[in-house]
Amino acid sequence: MAKNSSDVLDDGRLGEIEKLTRKVFGQSPDRVAFPGGTHRTAFIADIGGKMYVLAKRGNKHDARLEAIVLKTLAKTGHTPEFIALQGRWLVQQCIPGPRLPVVLDQVENMEEREKLLSDALHSLVVLHNAAHEERLQHRVPKIGVVKNWLDNRIRETDTVSDLLGIAKPELNRSAIADALKASHKDFVKWDARPGNALVHNDVHYWFDWEDCGRGRALDDLTCVLSDEWSLIDAAGEDRLIEKFLSAFRRDYSEDEAYRYLMISGLVQISFRLRLAIKYKLEDNNWWSRSKCLAGDKVGVTPQEVGRLCERGTRWAKRVGLLLPYVDWIDQVSERLELPASKKSDNKQFAA
Repeated sequence: MAKNSSDVLDDGRLGEIEKLTRKVFGQSPDRVAFPGGTHRTAFIADIGGKMYVLAKRGNKHDARLEAIVLKTLAKTGHTPEFIALQGRWLVQQCIPGPRLPVVLDQVENMEEREKLLSDALHSLVVLHNAAHEERLQHRVPKIGVVKNWLDNRIRETDTVSDLLGIAKPELNRSAIADALKASHKDFVKWDARPGNALVHNDVHYWFDWEDCGRGRALDDLTCVLSDEWSLIDAAGEDRLIEKFLSAFRRDYSEDEAYRYLMISGLVQISFRLRLAIKYKLEDNNWWSRSKCLAGDKVGVTPQEVGRLCERGTRWAKRVGLLLPYVDWIDQVSERLELPASKKSDNKQFAA
């Protein structure tokens, strides 16, 4: 079996790959590649001149569930084609296009970036609708029901504060938790960050469905818009919210949906900040931005962390419950010596 010279695989891993491809395809791969690094459990295999993605999931149940989801959503044209299931391994079509963050970064025009994100959100709406037509929401597990999961996510601000040696925000945590309690009615991809979308021939394909489940459709809108790799300005962001809020809100009113989006967005932004800051402090340096993009890494860069801080400040000012985040984000920015945030959003919204 040939492999890229940059790949360093032990004999056990090589043997597992060999065994898998022989079971599924009856032959060894001509070559394999690990776009995200050899530590990841997914790789691309060239078998008989065709490219496939082979991904190992945490358990057989997750792999089986993802296979069901891919087969059910195939008609949308926004997921890779399901090929085979072998224990914990899922085999699927390899889409040749780049990930959405890479495409966004290559486009300097904000209108074009907005169009790309609009198309991505539209594809998620199509996927949600197709899932509900097939009643897929009743075949997937509830999201966020593990004990203390939500409380721990809200406390990401405390972890960041401890890492940076700054004051913890005086948040009304119980009110935030109450606002985010899901009714578990909607099918959601859940990890709908831009890095989990590929663009090929102007079509957006969403992959990595092992974390999908039943929650709030709005959670997918939150995940897209609050991600550090959603390279959009404030005006475009607001237009996307106005355009897609009704499509994702389901049984929420417009006002309720907007409030949920802002609150869940701050919690997600805090989570992404914690990841980036943790890695930055561990390495005592920012990461290479080009390598982050190429390897689908957390944005451990001053640009991406700065974007999270600006977006978090902007959104926090729109809901009274979130105002304590504003001073906290200022402290984060100051401690990391980020450029001063742009004071471009003076909108105030009701609590």
